[in-house]
Amino acid sequence: MSAPPLYRTQAGTRPRRATRPPAPRRKSEGVVDALGQKIVSGKLAPGEILPTEAELSRRHGISRPSLREGLRALAEKGLVEARTRRGTAIKDKQHWNVLDPDVLRWYAAAPPDPGFLLDLLDVRTIFEPAAARLAAARASPDQILAIEEAFRAMAAALPHDVEGCCRHDLTFHERIIAATGNRLLVRFAATIRSALLTAFRLSSDARASYENSLAEHWAVAMAIRRRSPDDADNAMRQLLAGTARDLAPVYAKERLAPRVQTTGGKR
Repeated sequence: MSAPPLYRTQAGTRPRRATRPPAPRRKSEGVVDALGQKIVSGKLAPGEILPTEAELSRRHGISRPSLREGLRALAEKGLVEARTRRGTAIKDKQHWNVLDPDVLRWYAAAPPDPGFLLDLLDVRTIFEPAAARLAAARASPDQILAIEEAFRAMAAALPHDVEGCCRHDLTFHERIIAATGNRLLVRFAATIRSALLTAFRLSSDARASYENSLAEHWAVAMAIRRRSPDDADNAMRQLLAGTARDLAPVYAKERLAPRVQTTGGKR
């Protein structure tokens, strides 16, 4: 019997599955990416009307059907809205689907948006202390070791590899969330991964000394090792309060104050 079409065999070799070439990029994806970046970065302001279909087709070198497909994709993300006899308008930020992977990617590539960072910090303050509490109660011995391993990699990257430190910092938080065993929480954290990494990079740039940051992270890891949910919760709140202080210069540009609440009700 001959080998299936997906396999090629040679004498003395193990059959291997033929690799498929990557799917070609749809022409509409280019215009989605280009316009999406301009909208999220603020180059196209809310209420602004996009050029005509004919003009956009010419600028992006695509057909009108492909352009319409791209505009529909942007509309589904909440970024634009087709208006009768007026054209396609940019929608206000409150309508954007900020959990859409493309929108989050565009946020990561755009100049820092203080309002978005504050919203992200609010969300982190809601779920990360709770995640640390659950991890302290549920983490397996291997998961505890993995959390500590991420911390040590983070510390070893400093002071010369700040980018590496940020990546290990993200891994540290992701492993705590994984240790909760909550599939919804794990999936949510994966969805906002690019936004979290952006926030870590900004807070690292703002911090003059990393000593406090490392101590705050280690306190979380040790509370989880001791199986102390209350201490893990409190330690994570202290860590996030430090993040708020580090991002204060970004907030100040928009005259916004950090909104993280630490133990005892202080802000």
